[in-house]
Amino acid sequence: MQDPGEQQGRLLLLSTGENASWFGREDAFAFLEKDRDNRLRLDRVERFLRRRAGRGELLDVGCGDGRVGERFAALGYQVCGVDAAEENVRASRAAGLDAVLADATGALPYAAERFEVVYAGEIIEHLFDTEAFLAELARVLRPGGALIVTTPNLAHLPDRLRLLLGGTPTQTQPLHPYLKLHIRPFTAGTLRQALARAGLRLDGLESTLVVWRRAASDPDRVVLASRALARVFPTLGSFLIAYATKPRG
Repeated sequence: MQDPGEQQGRLLLLSTGENASWFGREDAFAFLEKDRDNRLRLDRVERFLRRRAGRGELLDVGCGDGRVGERFAALGYQVCGVDAAEENVRASRAAGLDAVLADATGALPYAAERFEVVYAGEIIEHLFDTEAFLAELARVLRPGGALIVTTPNLAHLPDRLRLLLGGTPTQTQPLHPYLKLHIRPFTAGTLRQALARAGLRLDGLESTLVVWRRAASDPDRVVLASRALARVFPTLGSFLIAYATKPRG
């Protein structure tokens, strides 16, 4: 019988390899500028970062090709990044980020309590051991520092209706080319619990849109959506954006 630890290690390597392969493509992050929902998600994060009084070091975990980190650097932050794909590390360095090759399923190559802000955008749903991941983010975060976690919402209103009618929620589609990489989907409740277990205080939770329909020919184009509904009921929106603080003392 295979040792459970060895099996978990094999799964982690498989997860890292598949994600690095998919997101290491040259066009992998074009959706960040094409997709209205993702543009709004990043606008919300930037609005939060602008309001912070200090500008220190910010760690972008899963920094991709560096285009998101560039936006944070333009706000005055010193941006470091980690990514599992060598192509992305090279692109991020070319964009001016202090990027290193690292696997987010393990220990991050940074000293404890180094960063003023840690940003983990659309990565937690790709990892098996999410509790260990959040604990590691908390380790490198300074007391009083901010952790921003964004992730697709398993309980997005249209997906609730799909499941009720016997359909498959979008975040758990095993045959989809990239959604199949979402192996730990979160609801607002489970994300709140996970942050608390990591010793972090949830300060705010918001969402973007309740997306009813996307173009059949271009899934990056939102056809019908409600921003107002997601603003009033963020637990029903397509993305969850959580802002948490590492307590002092």
